Amino acid sequence: MKEDWYRKAYGPSTAKTYETSLFNLITTEFGYIGGPDVVSLFVKKIVELNDQFYLDGDFIRPGKLRWLVLQSGQKYSKGKKLSDMQLIPVTLTLISQDDVKDRVKNVKKSELLEKLIVRMFNETKEQGGVLTETDVSILLRLSVTSISNYVLGYEKRTEKVVPRAGTEMDIGKTLTHKRLAFHNYKKKIPTSENARLIDHTPESTDRYIKDGTRIEKLYMLGYDEWEIAFFTGISGYVVKEYIEILRSYEKDKIN
Repeated sequence: MKEDWYRKAYGPSTAKTYETSLFNLITTEFGYIGGPDVVSLFVKKIVELNDQFYLDGDFIRPGKLRWLVLQSGQKYSKGKKLSDMQLIPVTLTLISQDDVKDRVKNVKKSELLEKLIVRMFNETKEQGGVLTETDVSILLRLSVTSISNYVLGYEKRTEKVVPRAGTEMDIGKTLTHKRLAFHNYKKKIPTSENARLIDHTPESTDRYIKDGTRIEKLYMLGYDEWEIAFFTGISGYVVKEYIEILRSYEKDKIN
C-alpha cells in the first residue's frame, strides 16, 4: 500500500526530463512528422548531439543547480498528465552566502529549511516556472508532508503566499491564496492592493472574493457545508475553509 502511494506521488516526476520537453516541442510546434516512436527516435538523436557539443554545468555557479519545472501560465485539468505539459529549466540556489552565515550564527535547522524552501519556490516563479512540493521533496530528501508544513507555517506567520503549483495553477487543496483574498476583502482592502498582497491577478482575486461572498450568504441563511457545496458547485473542502474564516470573524465580534 505504502509502495503504491510513493509510486503515485513521485512516479509522474520521472517524466520531467529534457527529452519530454523536446518531444512536446516537436509534436506541438512542428506538426505531424511521424508517430510517437519516430519522434522519440528524433529526440534521442538530438540529445546525443547535445551531449557531444555541450558540457554539463558550464554556467552554473557553485551552490546552484538546474531543475526542470512546469512552465507557468498553463491550464491544468484532472485528465492532463505531467508528461503532456510544457517544462522549462530553472536555476535554484541550494546554498548561498547567507546560508553559510546563518550556520555560523547557529540558526535553527527548521528556520534554515523554511528559508531554503521558500527561496526555491520564489526563484522558480521569477524564472517563469512553477515548482511543486513534490519537486522540493525530491531535491531536499524530505517528505511532501514536511515541505507542506514548512510552507503553510511560513504563510500563516507572514500572510504571504508561496508561489507553487497549488497557488499558481489551482491544483489540489492549496487554499491559502483564496483564504487571504477573502480575508483582505473583509478588511475592505481594494482589489488592486489585495491582488498585489496575494501575488495574483485582480481577475483571480475577484473570483475568490465572489466565491467567498456566495458561501457567506448561504452560511448566514443557515445552510450547512454540504448544502452550500451542492448549491454553489464549489468543492466541500473549499467551502469549509471559507466558513472557518467567517466563524473567526464571528468570534472577533463577540470578543
